Amino acid sequence: MKEPDTKSKTAAPRKRSNPWTLRVVVILIFWVLIYFFVAGPGRVLFPSLLISYKSVSDNKNTVYYYGDRIEKALDILWIASVTQDSIENFWGDTTGQVFQRGVTIFLCESPSQYLHLTWNKSIASAIMGRIVLNEPRISKTMSLYSAMVHEMSRLYVVRKQGYLPAVLLYPKWFDEGCAVLMQDYSAPEDKLEENLWQDPTLVSVTSLTHPWQWQAMTRMQNGRMAARGYGQVCLLTRYLIDRFGKEKLQEFESTLGWNLAPGRSFERVYQLPLAQVESEWLQTLVESQEAPPETAFVPLPFDFLVFLRWLAMGIVIVVPLTLLIRWLIRLLSRVWKRTS
Repeated sequence: MKEPDTKSKTAAPRKRSNPWTLRVVVILIFWVLIYFFVAGPGRVLFPSLLISYKSVSDNKNTVYYYGDRIEKALDILWIASVTQDSIENFWGDTTGQVFQRGVTIFLCESPSQYLHLTWNKSIASAIMGRIVLNEPRISKTMSLYSAMVHEMSRLYVVRKQGYLPAVLLYPKWFDEGCAVLMQDYSAPEDKLEENLWQDPTLVSVTSLTHPWQWQAMTRMQNGRMAARGYGQVCLLTRYLIDRFGKEKLQEFESTLGWNLAPGRSFERVYQLPLAQVESEWLQTLVESQEAPPETAFVPLPFDFLVFLRWLAMGIVIVVPLTLLIRWLIRLLSRVWKRTS
């Protein structure tokens, strides 16, 4: 009689695959993050490493400047304090807590220096909780006060609402509209009127809620839509104040933050949908002959470059975070098994 096979019938354990692709991606992301903080905008978090910059402070705000520009840096320091008071007054904020710990400001003496520090070619930026000024370009288009109050306003939102809600959920049209309104809004008004008579098209603010939508709008028509966009959100915000009162604007702002449906909050505060209010605002421009009768809203196109930019940012953030969570779960699982 044939004896039964005594060999184990259990299947051999599967050989663990080596995720080389994932490892390469993690290494690349790791080096991108290092480069971002060593040679990119992340350097603004560690200004002491920028040995070529000098600094001046009023025990609240600090200005980092390049070369022998102490007088201009002192002007910026004073303007920073004035703009903070203006912003708090605009929102009726009497606590003073948002700017209590002060703001760090970088004053760049050339566009190349600004580009090297921010990776963009704008006139000013509010990044990483800091403000960076491209002073040569600012002087050609607006006053230092206008540039400062615009960026300080955006920084106020980030500090008050929190970084993620301010960037991802706070309505971009509202953020930019209030920031531009605090400047000399006659300039955006003039540019809007001039551009509308040349090309009577606008993108509805109902399509300008998220930052990637705003970026896509500013890139339309090789950047020509940007002048209309900034003027549009500025004058619409002015219209909200004139028609409904500033208290309603402040009430709407108080509903934002971790708000996934700002459009519903707008309708609840103003008792009208945003699209209807915007349409009635445009009608007032037509009636006052500040816009041609054929002015119309056009759809926001899909911008592949903007999509790639945000996709890359998402990968750089999500992949390391996912791996960290995975590692923590495994660690906790091992600890639990040992203790049980």
